[in-house]
Parts: sequence; C-alpha cells; structure tokens
Amino acid sequence: MRVTARSSRAAIGAALLLSGCGAGWSQVPVAPAALASEPTEVRATMADGSRVVVAMPRIEGDSLFGEVDGTARAIAIADVQRLALPVASRSRRSAGTVAVATALAVLAAGWAILILGNY
Repeated sequence: MRVTARSSRAAIGAALLLSGCGAGWSQVPVAPAALASEPTEVRATMADGSRVVVAMPRIEGDSLFGEVDGTARAIAIADVQRLALPVASRSRRSAGTVAVATALAVLAAGWAILILGNY
C-alpha cells in the first residue's frame, strides 16, 4: 500500500465530510411557544414550498423575526407553513463517528506501513 500526501488529504477530507452528518430537523407548531427553548436557528417552510433558515428567531405579533443570510428580516406568520428546529440524530452522529474512526485507522495503517517499509 502506497501512502501519498494526496491519499492522506483524501482520507482526512472524507472523514471531515462524513463527520458533519449529525443534524436533522424536528417540526414544531408555528407559534411563539415553539421558540420557548430559544433556539439559535429555525427552518421555516414557506407556503410556496421554499425553505429559509432564520438565525436568532423570535415571534412577535404576526411576524417571525431574525436573520437570513446575515440580513435582518421579518416574515409574516401567514406565509409560514411549517417551522422546524435543529436536532442531533444519534444514529447519524454514530455513523459519522464510525466513518471518521475508520478513515483515521486506514490513514494510520498506511503511515505505519510507509514508515516500517523504510527501515
């Protein structure tokens, strides 16, 4: 097995990509009580089916306030079909952990073969 800088970068890149698979979304009612836990972001599904992630969300009166792509916005609650809060999925997080551990083990084995092969 030949380990090169390119294969090392590929293994590390794959491990980093796979480790980011731990989040999902949980639907909540479109109401002020849905944001009682003070989430840092919420995903709003609009009446036309488009989705917007709102950072620092709060509901006041008939509007959802927050930041969308770094810009302050107010969205009419009447235009929001669903809200969803981010949640960590245990199974996704576990799969990401296994993938990262496997990639690192393969990388370590490759380096050990490379180092031992030079003696």
